[in-house]
Amino acid sequence: MNSWLNSLSTRERILVVYGSVAVFLVLLWLLVLKPLYDNKIKLDKTIIQQKKTLANMQTQSIEIKQLQQQATNQPKNTSSQNPQQLIERSLQTWRLKTVLERMQSQGSGVRLILKNANADRVMRFLHELETTHSLSISNMAIDSDNKESGFADFRLTIKKESK
Repeated sequence: MNSWLNSLSTRERILVVYGSVAVFLVLLWLLVLKPLYDNKIKLDKTIIQQKKTLANMQTQSIEIKQLQQQATNQPKNTSSQNPQQLIERSLQTWRLKTVLERMQSQGSGVRLILKNANADRVMRFLHELETTHSLSISNMAIDSDNKESGFADFRLTIKKESK
């Protein structure tokens, strides 16, 4: 290679050297620097987007904490009403009164038998009892044999939560 370069005239040697440097710089730009620069721009955009998302999440977090604090400041409806009255009112609210076969007091709780009840309504009814009236389910049996989809028989024992 060196002998070939020495065999060229001075003008040709200078042209080959400058051409080699130019090709090297172009390849360096295309293969190394340009991809790095493009990646940096892409990462900068991602960082800006992530910062916006973080700011949004921080404001939502503050709102959630405020709502949680409001919920804990409001006392639960732990009225001195009879659990049976609370259950009856909730049954009526969730239109389950028609499927109530039996409700009887049993010690500190109430035993319910619901026949062919809409399972979604029963779950909402139970959720209301737990969250609003501080009643808990101590025993539950579900029988969906020979029932239409979404309907079942429920046997429940509901008790007042002790604190």
